Amino acid sequence: MTANSQPQTTMKHLLTIAALIMTSQAWSASAEQPLESAYADKVVPFLKQHCISCHGAAKQEGTVRFDGPMPDLIDAKLAEQWLTAKRLMAQGEMPPEGKPRPTADELTNVLAWIDAVAARAATVTRGGIGRRALRRLTPREYVSTALDVLGLTFPHFATDLSKRLPTDTAPDGFTNDSNQQTTQPLLLRRSLDLAEQLVDVALPEEPHSSPIRYEMDLREFVAQATEKPSKPLSIFAAFRDDVPAAVDGEPPASLSLVGRWSGPNNGRRPQATTRLDAKRGILLAPNPVIIGNPMECLTFKFPLVPDRGLLRLRARAGARIPARETAPVLRLSIAREFTIVPVGEIVVTAPSDDPAEYVLEAPLALVDADWKGINRDGHLVLQIDNAAALMTPTLREPDDKRKEGEIPLPTRNELIVSSLSVEVVKTPSRSPALLASAKEGETERDRARRSLQSSLPRAFRRPASPSEVDAYLGLFDAERARGTSFLAAYKASLTAALISPQTFYLIEPKETQQRPLTAWELASRLSYLAWGTAPDDELRARAANGSLLQEDELRRQLARLLDDPRSYALCREFARQWLDLDSVLHLDQATVLDRLTINQKEDVPWYEDVLRRDLVEEAPRLFEELLQKNRPVESLVNCEFVVINDRLARFYGIDGVSGHQFRAVPAPTDRRGGLLTQAGCIAAGSHGRERAEILRGVYLIERILGIDIPTPPGNVQPLDVQLNIDKNLRKLSPREHVEAHSSVNTCAVCHQRIDPLGFVWDQYDLFGRLRRDKEGKLVAAKTNGKLPDKTPFADIDEFRKRLIEPSSTTPRFADAFNRRLYAYVLGRSLDHGDDKHLSSIQSTTTKTEGGLRDLLTAMVLSEPFRNK
Repeated sequence: MTANSQPQTTMKHLLTIAALIMTSQAWSASAEQPLESAYADKVVPFLKQHCISCHGAAKQEGTVRFDGPMPDLIDAKLAEQWLTAKRLMAQGEMPPEGKPRPTADELTNVLAWIDAVAARAATVTRGGIGRRALRRLTPREYVSTALDVLGLTFPHFATDLSKRLPTDTAPDGFTNDSNQQTTQPLLLRRSLDLAEQLVDVALPEEPHSSPIRYEMDLREFVAQATEKPSKPLSIFAAFRDDVPAAVDGEPPASLSLVGRWSGPNNGRRPQATTRLDAKRGILLAPNPVIIGNPMECLTFKFPLVPDRGLLRLRARAGARIPARETAPVLRLSIAREFTIVPVGEIVVTAPSDDPAEYVLEAPLALVDADWKGINRDGHLVLQIDNAAALMTPTLREPDDKRKEGEIPLPTRNELIVSSLSVEVVKTPSRSPALLASAKEGETERDRARRSLQSSLPRAFRRPASPSEVDAYLGLFDAERARGTSFLAAYKASLTAALISPQTFYLIEPKETQQRPLTAWELASRLSYLAWGTAPDDELRARAANGSLLQEDELRRQLARLLDDPRSYALCREFARQWLDLDSVLHLDQATVLDRLTINQKEDVPWYEDVLRRDLVEEAPRLFEELLQKNRPVESLVNCEFVVINDRLARFYGIDGVSGHQFRAVPAPTDRRGGLLTQAGCIAAGSHGRERAEILRGVYLIERILGIDIPTPPGNVQPLDVQLNIDKNLRKLSPREHVEAHSSVNTCAVCHQRIDPLGFVWDQYDLFGRLRRDKEGKLVAAKTNGKLPDKTPFADIDEFRKRLIEPSSTTPRFADAFNRRLYAYVLGRSLDHGDDKHLSSIQSTTTKTEGGLRDLLTAMVLSEPFRNK
């Protein structure tokens, strides 16, 4: 087939890709030519040849015309029309199939002209200032805000309440991007349901009930149990309490111990032993089972079902942590049949000979348990176990003929529990800021007014006007008129405030002219950037007296917020979204093959789940380290240390790291380079595919270099799929295979930039480990390639150095990173009007040799962040 006889779709895609690649450079070459004359010389002839027949005086497809004078994209409707046309032309959908195709040069010139005229309009209209659209709180921000407003804190609560709300999707940006956010009815419905639940927890209904509390010294329990041995795998004893032995005629509570002892067990390898020690209590080995019969746990049976209140566990516990193991985790769960629902978890680090008291608290109303089934049962079963995940799954010996019984048992940590106290408190303490105490002689309506005057400003993040207070007081009056109680009526008005636009959005009234943010608006922007929640008392005080508008005070408050551990919210949300790290949690492939492990049904899924969470957390922790130490931005891709915990240290083969906390340690040679050698980033870029050279190239060029690559044609198959279809491709080396794939005309234009980056990670497998052959030897890898501007690099070390070398204007990596971070800081996608501000920010931090914290400070002090 000759080039002239190629199918229309092939030629269309080729021209589209070529035009998109050339667009960024085309207009700079002709920047001296005014937009008006360029429109007459280049755009009008294009429109006459390819557009006017369908969008002119005689015919207007979709009521769109292109036969008028040069458009002024200050007009929002006109701008939408032309930018839509640009997108359709770039995708090859305009002109439609069957019509003459423009050349790549013609298409490039028109797309570049639309970019330039749109840039001029953006500069004229807003100049890069403020947000264009109303910014909604993300699900995680909304939950944090509601908890803060209601004064609820449950630091060890195991449920992520934000998952009850629909997930925000932002494939090309961040979930806080006001230009991409949508508000669906389902989001409002579920937010209302959640707000009602939270208000019920914060303001429980009367009447009050006496607390239910059971206490026991497990050392006495062990002594009694060992005197009268029960069944090998289960021990039962009455639970001593300091309330009547029976509640409402029900039998006393009971405690059971479930464990597995060494010895044959249906042909399977025995687990670590749960041990009884009369001097120390019960020693629990790690329990991997979430669904099914538990392996190692204490079960506590309440003789009744508390329908609300605060469930509190107090445990005196210690830890035995062998070398190269992690600390035990005390977990409290609600169990029914073959399912347990975690309620709370806390890491236990107190030594075994000096145990400490650990407290877990959780509101029962927020636990996603099978409450209908539990109420039918007539009792509540709590499970207490050691949730510490395995550092590594137990691997088989190389000799498959070796019997499992001959493989030595692994050394695991132990959770040592000496005493327990389980209680349900019906009435948590109420915050006076949420519901004012009644005054003598005061009417209920006046009490409700005082309460709203205190709670509404916290929800709205600014003073509430008298009319707003009256509006919510009117709802209180309407509920009281319907016969509801005082508390129920007040809760209805408070719930309405939590789902109001004033809470749900960062309200910044738009005016015809640019204006500085008010102190209250600035406080909200700052707090949601740094902490992902509403301003605290100090920030509200600075907003109230107006001092936050002063640059020095703004600097001080930003520094204070960043110094607080809650600033990890910024690191987590930015890094995980920028690098698409959450995709690692959902990959089908396993890091460890089941057939190579012992006890694959329990150990492997347990290990996989926790390891992947660690892989996802590594990049945010590196970002946090650089932010706190104010290290250079380039350290993200060129640092000589890693920020890891004990599990990642084992995964990477790094010795001398113990404990679950992430910390910076010197990196071995194969892990130098920050994000570029992190297993989480490599796994996210590999998409769970062994042959992921092209996917990795796209990830590096888009996420690290900030260059957008158009979506490939729908009929293009991934490399590993091609291997299954065409067996002859197996004869080719990976590089030869990629070259063959890239020789297709429709692919070559993009792949000439993608493919030279595709082998940067060739020494790593799909989960970021060093590649090894069947004998365990490292596989030789060639990681040479070229940057998109044709700059060559010999290996991955030279690649990371090339990323931080200054080019003609700015560093390669830093330029792309700064744009990403600035978009997140502003809560919207950037446009041409932001370029001058970003250039000034970069220039300032470069001259002062500032680090990541200085860069973030300059962004917060910039005009777009402080103005609407």
